[in-house]
Amino acid sequence: MYFLNSNTDAFLSSVYDRLRALAEGNGRRMDEIDYFADAVKEAKAQVHQKNDANNAAAAAAAAAGGGVMTTATDAPDYERSIQDALEKVRRTRMADPRRVPPEEHAFSIEIREALGEKIKKKKRVRSSRGGDDDDDDDDLEIVRNNDDVHALKCPLTGMLFANPVRNKVCGHVYDKAGLAQLLSMRKTTCPVPGCSNNSLSQAQVEEDEQMKLKVKRHKTREEAEKRKRDLEDDEDDQEGAGYTVVD
Repeated sequence: MYFLNSNTDAFLSSVYDRLRALAEGNGRRMDEIDYFADAVKEAKAQVHQKNDANNAAAAAAAAAGGGVMTTATDAPDYERSIQDALEKVRRTRMADPRRVPPEEHAFSIEIREALGEKIKKKKRVRSSRGGDDDDDDDDLEIVRNNDDVHALKCPLTGMLFANPVRNKVCGHVYDKAGLAQLLSMRKTTCPVPGCSNNSLSQAQVEEDEQMKLKVKRHKTREEAEKRKRDLEDDEDDQEGAGYTVVD
């Protein structure tokens, strides 16, 4: 015998855990891509340096012997060079106190905030003095699980952004339809109070994908909260009537 909500909570919890794990896995993969890119650059520089040294040695030998210059014919072991460089880069990055762990990557933060999680970040402080390099980390609690709804609304229409565009000059965001209406009235001053941009035009704006994501996340969160409230109301009704779901 169990309440209907118990299975739902367990399922949602498992989904949240999987999403968090996927986000952190994505962070680790992004780290590995960065490591590999740096390793390739380092290995390439080493191969060029070795080739230059070989060519210089061959030229010196040819000049000393009065013969024709020959170069080394052994092909560089690119795979080994890249593998060695990758291990070196990975060790260096992992030991860097400024390294951002996978769970604090921007994508992970976005996912966790979308799930309504309270994010705790650590402020990494590098000691400027020698000796003790204890990271005196101050826990900075960052609670950003609710976007400021006002910031998600167009200053012209007062509605949530549908097709947000960002002004490349002053940085302000408008809804595309609202901006078109404003410009049709031959008004060229940015509608945000205090903004000094008085040459507003369509050429100044570009699509704001980040704002689109924020609005979508806000709507998703609102819908999830509504479903949760509805589910809790249903459970309260069942409890009040003495109903339970029997296995």
